[in-house]
Amino acid sequence: MKVIKSSVSTVLLGSMVFLAACSSTGSDTGTKPAGNNAAESGAEKKSVTITAAVQKHSAIDALQALLPEFEKETGIKVKFEVLPQEEQDAKVELTLASGSDQYDVFLLDHMYTPKYAKANWIEDLSPFIEKNKSTININDFMQGYVSALSYEGKVYALPLYGESTMLMYNKELFEKAGIAKAPTTFDELKEAAAKLTKDGHYGIVMRGQRGAGMNVYTWAGFYNAFGAKWLVDGKPAVNSDAAVQATQLYADLITKYGPPGGANFSWDQVQLAVQQGTVAMAIDATNFAARLENPENSKVVGKMGYAFVPKGPNGSSPSSATRGFAIPKTSKNKEAAFQFIQWALSEKIQTKTALEGLRADTTRVSVWNNEEYKKKFNFDNGNWIKVAVDSMNQADGEYRPRIPQWKQMGDGLGIAVSSVLSGVSAKEALDKAQKDIEKYFK
Repeated sequence: MKVIKSSVSTVLLGSMVFLAACSSTGSDTGTKPAGNNAAESGAEKKSVTITAAVQKHSAIDALQALLPEFEKETGIKVKFEVLPQEEQDAKVELTLASGSDQYDVFLLDHMYTPKYAKANWIEDLSPFIEKNKSTININDFMQGYVSALSYEGKVYALPLYGESTMLMYNKELFEKAGIAKAPTTFDELKEAAAKLTKDGHYGIVMRGQRGAGMNVYTWAGFYNAFGAKWLVDGKPAVNSDAAVQATQLYADLITKYGPPGGANFSWDQVQLAVQQGTVAMAIDATNFAARLENPENSKVVGKMGYAFVPKGPNGSSPSSATRGFAIPKTSKNKEAAFQFIQWALSEKIQTKTALEGLRADTTRVSVWNNEEYKKKFNFDNGNWIKVAVDSMNQADGEYRPRIPQWKQMGDGLGIAVSSVLSGVSAKEALDKAQKDIEKYFK
């Protein structure tokens, strides 16, 4: 597990350091071009409706508003089934396992790429990409995201959105508390949280709601930063002393210095707490900034600062997370499905959804380099873009272990973290998690 031990200078967007994991095959599978030049290429319109399982998310909201444009270009109708993140994951997995052809496209969490690929539930997109390489321009995607959605050299999904984690802090509350700068270590973080918890305000908010994609997502940064290992000799090792220390700190921050009910907060509740100006700090997704700086529903516009996640004994561990569009093996409309993917992820549409919506999580380098994008998202005098890009560049793809057993492991750890938040000792909770998780590795 790579953990960042010190800050590095900003990496130019045009030369992002990621390992591509894309290959092509000699398949005859292909589609008509879509996206930037679908209409100009004379793409044949198809009388078909495809169904996409997607999570409730700002990227989806922005994309959904443009679906009539895609239908006009191609004749293909797209029906979105929008569900909360955890519910979407559970329903899609049941559908895939049953062999149903209910969905033609779905949003795949990169954590499940190996599992779904090995189960032969999802289509290898490499042949589609090869047939449409001039319009897809896969090298324009942040290659870490492509790699995370690939397995054994085959691309199984293309990234719709991606993020890392950062520390977001209310500069006005910091100034009132006499704190000169953002904390850079866990010790400084705890000290600042305690000092900021007063007069109806709270020091910090983070995800408490149970789940592999909820509390485990942000807690994992503490786990890694303390030097805890996920696996030792291929077996789980989640109850080490380092793991216990990381979990206890995470729980203490939320329960001692967080708002009431914070032990059950999901990511959207974390975001809302910061928007309301009642909480001074949060560690969560980089894409929160667009909503924190939106005057329509935020009270902290222009007051926020953005910094790297603080360091623990083993350095700093920003997250790596992406979700991309995948095609089930059982889909009867694979070519139309890929045509939709190609359109939705094109430079034109990603730029449009970023500039017209609240998309601070696009996956193409060209969009981040777009001058209008830089101007729109010039939060904290441009510091947000710098920290977000550096965090994404530094993040480890194995921030959480991308293994077939991750769902069971992640669920067990989510229960453990939730238990500690409710008062169980970190040692007791992780010992139980270790025992429960071990059975999936026999």
